[in-house]
Amino acid sequence: MNFEIGQKYDFYGKVDQINPSTYDTYACNVTSDEGESLIVRVDKDEKLSLNKIYFFKTEAIVFKEKIHLLASSVQIIGEMKLGDEEKERLMRAFYHYAPINLAKIRKGIEDKLKLIKNPVIKAITDKIYLDHADDFYLYPAATKFHHAYISGLAYHTHSMLLLADGFLKVYPFLDADLVYAGIFLHDIGKIMEFDSYEGSEYTVKGRLIGHITIGTGLIHETARDLGMENAEETMLLEHIMLSHHYYGNFGSPKKPNIAEALVIHFIDNVDSKLCVLGEELDLIKIEDLTAPIPVLDRERFYKHKLTKE
Repeated sequence: MNFEIGQKYDFYGKVDQINPSTYDTYACNVTSDEGESLIVRVDKDEKLSLNKIYFFKTEAIVFKEKIHLLASSVQIIGEMKLGDEEKERLMRAFYHYAPINLAKIRKGIEDKLKLIKNPVIKAITDKIYLDHADDFYLYPAATKFHHAYISGLAYHTHSMLLLADGFLKVYPFLDADLVYAGIFLHDIGKIMEFDSYEGSEYTVKGRLIGHITIGTGLIHETARDLGMENAEETMLLEHIMLSHHYYGNFGSPKKPNIAEALVIHFIDNVDSKLCVLGEELDLIKIEDLTAPIPVLDRERFYKHKLTKE
């Protein structure tokens, strides 16, 4: 972009580098949503964070014989009311983003949650959803093994909800309310387990407690706030949370002891592995083998000629 001194320029940008300064403003290296590398000067009292997206209102100025953009207003996008299309556009512009349509995924998840009829399960699940929806649709499902990208948590959850319908159709003894609520809630603690949705790392709480215990606590606290902590449905949701990894060395202190918990464990395991396998197959040509896949015991998989592209 050719900047004219004195002209105003508004844009979204991700902060790549922050340069300390003794002046009243300091310079940030920013990548715009159009992929341009810009230098934006920000008031010394304005604190920005690396790898975050902001909306900048600026004016082109000369600083030490170079053109900089002086910010008159800086707003982090998390504090802005953005529609799903705009949010998805920005996420795709700056980060590794899930292969989804955000609006479609949101509708799919909300449609399943609306089917829940049990008053206790519905009240607990709806409150947690409303309290955490903004973060839920941005966070990854993992840092590296599966769905490890922006909106990966919602993508994983939506896929599990679709898979659940087959089990519910074949096995009529399963309670759909527990299955749908348990799937939505099973990884909700990852919002607190990771430090952010961009380039996520584990928080201290995430490392020391983990998303299973965090999620169980969230269910219990929500139920207590609603006066439902002693309801059997609350205990069943907590059990699903505690047991969905099945094995203690994977974080579950209990194995599944209700049918719905077992089904959710199987569905979680299937989606976490097949999603990764599909992504690896996309990287190779027909009649080639994938690289060793960690979540599949480092096995290599053959891409045969009947593989759907």
